[in-house]
Amino acid sequence: MTRETETLETLDRKLAELASFLSPSEIFRALLEGSVAGVPRAAIFLMRDGRWKGWSSIGYTADAAAQQRQAVVPADTGWLAALAAEEDVRWRSLTAGEHAPAFGQTGYTEAVGLPVRVGGKAIAIVVAERAPGEAPWSPAAVAILCQAARLRLELDLAWRRLKGTGGPSPSASAAVEAAPPAPRPSPEGTREEPRVAAAAAVAEAPSPATGIAPWSGVAAGKADADPRREEARRYARLVATDIRLYNEEAVVVGRRQRDLASRLKEHIQRGREAFTRRFPDLGADGVKLLDDAYVQVLAGGDASLLS
Repeated sequence: MTRETETLETLDRKLAELASFLSPSEIFRALLEGSVAGVPRAAIFLMRDGRWKGWSSIGYTADAAAQQRQAVVPADTGWLAALAAEEDVRWRSLTAGEHAPAFGQTGYTEAVGLPVRVGGKAIAIVVAERAPGEAPWSPAAVAILCQAARLRLELDLAWRRLKGTGGPSPSASAAVEAAPPAPRPSPEGTREEPRVAAAAAVAEAPSPATGIAPWSGVAAGKADADPRREEARRYARLVATDIRLYNEEAVVVGRRQRDLASRLKEHIQRGREAFTRRFPDLGADGVKLLDDAYVQVLAGGDASLLS
């Protein structure tokens, strides 16, 4: 298989995933995993609380990846700020005096930034890097994925505004159906308008008060040799992540007061029903994958909180 064929097949597969996913975390995961079709390394930064925060990366060492997830970059100065301000840019290389965000990575001599805009505002920036002569190097391929992610996120935002309740669309994935969002009051006491930027923050570091860990970029458990089980494992993680996204306060309080199971009872049951509809052939073994995801994502590894 030629490099060109492999690149096109990767793009085709990830574009299909982006079209089908509703959860922002899964949309950005597909974008990140698909970026390897065009660049050797990439990292995603999300806008939250007026700053750029590292979300996850691919192609870096474990130490650099861990530092990237903790990185915080000002939104008003620097290269990311300049990228966000350029409304028509699809991707742009570093110019004289500019620097890519530092998170312990080494050896790159070229970097490009690719903004993901929703509602005209940059809510995420993909930073891709390479060493001299390192391949593949096709920012255009990653730009295609960024545009697909933008369209999918804008579609979700438009639907939520149309509904006015933050609920999922009839065509939404079963995972989102398992955990319909509930609007929460804004700090000013008014109902908060559903925002893609907020939804996209499912896996980046939340405020210290929440105590919910960011997504590490690695699914719970080791990769499974059985493709069907690995698909189920990923889907289970998605179900659990969506429940956490739309019930963050209940998760935090439930952990603290040790009544998480009762607080999330309906969401957990709907998630289990959605999972078994999609993977009926896996039986009890498949449900165990979902229960493991619940423990890791919702209970922070403490199985007793869900017993």
